[in-house]
Amino acid sequence: MATDLIERITLPKRRTPVYKSVDVLVCGGGIAGVCAAVTAARAGANVLLVERNVVLGGNAPLSFAIDLPVSDGGLGAEIEARLVAGGEAAPDATTGGLAYEPEALKYVLLDLAQEAGVHLLLSSWVSTPIMDDGAVRGAMVENKSGRFAIPAKIVIDATGDGELALRAGADVREHDGTGAMQMRFRLGEVDIERALAGAADWSGLVAKAKREGRLSAEQPDTIVVRGLTDIWKRRNTLYVDGPMLEGQGTWTPDAMTRAEAKARMLVREFLPFLKSVPGFEQSSLIDLAGTMQVPRTRHIVGNAEVGDGQAGALPEDCFLPRGLAKLIVTGQAVSITPQGWAQSRADMSGAALGERAGQIAARHAIGIYG
Repeated sequence: MATDLIERITLPKRRTPVYKSVDVLVCGGGIAGVCAAVTAARAGANVLLVERNVVLGGNAPLSFAIDLPVSDGGLGAEIEARLVAGGEAAPDATTGGLAYEPEALKYVLLDLAQEAGVHLLLSSWVSTPIMDDGAVRGAMVENKSGRFAIPAKIVIDATGDGELALRAGADVREHDGTGAMQMRFRLGEVDIERALAGAADWSGLVAKAKREGRLSAEQPDTIVVRGLTDIWKRRNTLYVDGPMLEGQGTWTPDAMTRAEAKARMLVREFLPFLKSVPGFEQSSLIDLAGTMQVPRTRHIVGNAEVGDGQAGALPEDCFLPRGLAKLIVTGQAVSITPQGWAQSRADMSGAALGERAGQIAARHAIGIYG
């Protein structure tokens, strides 16, 4: 029997219980969100951080983005010091910088949050902002127990894409959806020294496999490895760049689902080929990244905007969406042009952006950081 298409469904009004009222509500538990929450909590604010995953860290550890940003101080330097002291960050021969162990970063961020007295609510999704005359007064949260309201004096959107700001009515600048997304994976039981000795032949071996039909054209043109540190060499472990999918789009669940599924299928195709490469014969898949790397993002239109040639510390107005009160946006979604972001992103680590947002929030919520 045919069913008429229902375009919209009107839900009945319902009373929503309040989970907790706080000074600062942080939406998103990536590096920026954790640093924002820790900064505000250390200043004396009552802070609740809501994260959709079961762990902190966000897409950085989940996507195996293992390069540790250089930090001149603040919480970024504190995170780096804890990772190094724990033997979980070391110089990476492939980049010249530091590479960190993703699982270790999750622990470091959890320790920082708990030591600062941040209240955590994991496995929970911030769904809707609570609005009052152009001001964001909190947010609705969905989890296994139902739907709850969290009123707050100040809300920090640390979702990475400005998701809460968008739902609150903020003006945003979307990219064109053509950015490349990449899936990384981790291999064990690699004879690393023998593998590296034959690195000059890798592109030729991949090309030959493509000509013979053992690899599809969408596979990488060579083998790209990450994490060449003394730590992972002792463990016979490497991170490997998987397929890079161009023009898949990043803002719709349908597009992301297609890209994730396709990338995982391509990695599965690549693994048998690797076993034919010297040094990789005994290699085994440890795990795939929990999410793909998405290098381009949405930016809010703030009270101020940083553009081309304006690299450096961002003014406070770049964190404040134009036309909205009581909301601070941090992370990659701050108010900056794509050209400005490309030029200055190396100077704007998630830790630094989060720390700045936490300072702004503490001042607005409890009068700290004058």
